Amino acid sequence: MAKKGMKRPERTHTRPRNEVPPVPELQGRAKTAKEKAKPITEP
Repeated sequence: MAKKGMKRPERTHTRPRNEVPPVPELQGRAKTAKEKAKPITEP
C-alpha cells in the first residue's frame, strides 16, 4: 500500500520534454578567471 504523500504516478501525467537546446557553458580558465571571457564562436 502506498504511503501518504507517495502518490503512484499515472502514465498519462508525464513531465513534458524540454525542447530548447542547452546553453553552451564557459570552459576552463574563462569560467573561473576574473577578466572578461571572449564570446563563444560556433565552429
